[in-house]
Amino acid sequence: MTIATRQGMQARHIAAAMILAAAGLLPLPALAGPEGTYDMTGTNPGDRSPYEGVVEVRRTGETYAVTWRFGKDETHGVGALTAGAGTFAVSYDAGESHGIALYELQGDGSWSGLWSSMGGKTLGTETWRPRGGAKTQTTAGSTANVPASASTPDGKGAARR
Repeated sequence: MTIATRQGMQARHIAAAMILAAAGLLPLPALAGPEGTYDMTGTNPGDRSPYEGVVEVRRTGETYAVTWRFGKDETHGVGALTAGAGTFAVSYDAGESHGIALYELQGDGSWSGLWSSMGGKTLGTETWRPRGGAKTQTTAGSTANVPASASTPDGKGAARR
């Protein structure tokens, strides 16, 4: 068998496997979901003040229960994972504030995304790193870590509260 023939056969096998996988007839390796406990860092919309805390994600069927903890304060949300398991959307309720967040899975196993509360005109950022993993450094130019309960420019407290 020549090299060209062998390469042609390999290409046909790969193409057949791709077609079977796309049709759902060939099992694909399961991708990890967002379940777990994470160290969280982020910035509030508007003034970009930093905050940190812990996030817990628990599968509840086709959806996920998400709990953000900022010291003694908690915010709860419900999330949905895309079929490709790379995008995680969450709607949250923080008492007087409701909002959305959208996260993308990163190569190191962290989740990074954007969020805003109902009626918001600016976006905050947030990164979740698996507990026990690499710690996020403070952003250059930050002078302190401000908890999420710190006041935002509109005086209503952090958007997550």
